[in-house]
Amino acid sequence: MTRAFRTTYCFILFLLGTALLFPVSARAEKVLIDQVMAVVNHHMITKSELDRSLAPTFKKLHARFRGTAYQELVASLEYKLLMKKINERLELEEAERQGLTLTDDELDRAIESIMQKNNFTEKWQLKSALAEQGMSFRRYRQQLRKQMTILKLVNQEVRSTVVISPDEVRQYYLAHREKYRLPPHVTLSDIFLKIPPGASPDQLAKIRARGEHIIRQLKRGDDFVILAGSESEGPNAENGGSLGDLTKDQLLPELVGPAFSVPVGKISNLIQSENGFYIIKVLKRDDHAYRRFRDLKDQILNDLTKKTTEKRIRIWLEKLRAKSYVVIYAEPPGEGKKA
Repeated sequence: MTRAFRTTYCFILFLLGTALLFPVSARAEKVLIDQVMAVVNHHMITKSELDRSLAPTFKKLHARFRGTAYQELVASLEYKLLMKKINERLELEEAERQGLTLTDDELDRAIESIMQKNNFTEKWQLKSALAEQGMSFRRYRQQLRKQMTILKLVNQEVRSTVVISPDEVRQYYLAHREKYRLPPHVTLSDIFLKIPPGASPDQLAKIRARGEHIIRQLKRGDDFVILAGSESEGPNAENGGSLGDLTKDQLLPELVGPAFSVPVGKISNLIQSENGFYIIKVLKRDDHAYRRFRDLKDQILNDLTKKTTEKRIRIWLEKLRAKSYVVIYAEPPGEGKKA
């Protein structure tokens, strides 16, 4: 901290202290007793500044929470916002030091883009939506200008340095392959014989006998697809009984065991369910399938880029903080309760 800054800072503290000794107007008193939560170089972050930003959130929380729960949530949100504002101040000062600015044209184009994404055709619609959130259009422009200036700085200082090679993407896929394992699945066809509601024992016996006869036909070599088309009463009869590719949770509980134990290419015994009898044929089964790399490489590239960028931003912010004067007066939530 420079000598000039220490002198300025001590003078501010002196004014805050002596304000209690001399009478002041109500408006001035409100300003002077505002709690300073943090100091970043020559800038103070006050509690009223945090509360103004969080006012709409506080209102929603107050409708659901009371007492200690409400106070803990407020304290947590205030502290998180304070950390965010400290970083924001460091970034804005670094942007100013580098001469980075956002032109009015750039800001106007950003607002037009935001309006299009929200299906707003007129500016008054955006202003109305902002008013519902307790924010003026002027303040919105100010905040957006800050955010976009910071974005320009971060893109220049951090994001432009993040390059993930194709080899890194492939290596990540191979190292985390279990993460991309597919659930066990089978490809089945079926022949279904319906049990009518309230079927008598004799009716049930006749349907079972019919099913056993179909199994004998299949075992002697009759074509499953043809028999499914002529004998099955299921919805897939016209497609040769094809059920497609299925996971365990897509099957009836009665079918799970046979579907994952009958050898591929073979048929099951007669399987009774609440609504009817099934004969299933296992066409294909895969217990150890993985999602294909070619289907995942873009997603993995995006994930790696995001993680690497976030890590480098944290390191970059730590360096900004190390060369700045930052004092935090607020305690992290829960710290004040410790003995």
